[in-house]
Amino acid sequence: MHRHLLALVTVCALALPWGAGPASASGAGAGEYCRITASSASVRAEPRRHARVLGTAYRGDTCVSRGWAEGDGVWVKITVRRTGVKGYVHSSLVAWGKESLTATG
Repeated sequence: MHRHLLALVTVCALALPWGAGPASASGAGAGEYCRITASSASVRAEPRRHARVLGTAYRGDTCVSRGWAEGDGVWVKITVRRTGVKGYVHSSLVAWGKESLTATG
């Protein structure tokens, strides 16, 4: 099961713009930049779907990645630059890039 999930995440990551997701050479290393691609994303206290919501990030918000976490799927530990909220968002809700590409949030 875990192997199939990793394969699915890798395939999805290769299809996303500018190297999004775990397969990216630049994705989710500490201090890497990402942008929220969903209309909104709950920033959670733990890498779990039903964990307490600490805040909400919106499409276009930029974040600094603090690394990967596994819980209910693959999550990214982030700090939302606009609000300073720190927590976890599901990896399917973010795309990766350089700081110059994420300067709007």
